Amino acid sequence: MLKEINKRVIVVQWKRFASTDIDVFTSLKGFCDSYPAYNYHTLNNYLSKKKIPFENDEIKIERQPLIQKVKKPDLPKVLFWDLDFDKLDWNRSYKTIMERVLDKGNDKDWEEMIRFYGRESVVQALKKDITYLSDMAVHAVCKYFQLSKEKLRCYTKKQLNQGHWI
Repeated sequence: MLKEINKRVIVVQWKRFASTDIDVFTSLKGFCDSYPAYNYHTLNNYLSKKKIPFENDEIKIERQPLIQKVKKPDLPKVLFWDLDFDKLDWNRSYKTIMERVLDKGNDKDWEEMIRFYGRESVVQALKKDITYLSDMAVHAVCKYFQLSKEKLRCYTKKQLNQGHWI
């Protein structure tokens, strides 16, 4: 699955090399810093207003969207029934994703999560970020990752917020 993101790159085609020499810059400013003969403000105005490449006898410059391959784990959509699965940001939402998989997923889901995020990242999230897991999930996590429950943030948080015994 290819996803277009908001970032753009500057693609520069040098005509003196028979259309085979292409440079890619992360920004127009970076290009203009490297080639001071080209004025940043002039090129920026041209590329912004006309939405067509700048071209002369030496060069062709255009802005192109940056396309990245989106990597995502192979997890069942049912775990994320209340979220828009296709729009999940797998990196930013790692806490929610890990929480769901650890609390509601099966062994295969756990293995896929660990494959995607890495064992050390999951352990770090358990220790520092994940604030809720059911008691059954806490027990399973401790056994699987060989951790004591006191090391888990969700367990220590639960201990601090105990209700009245009445």
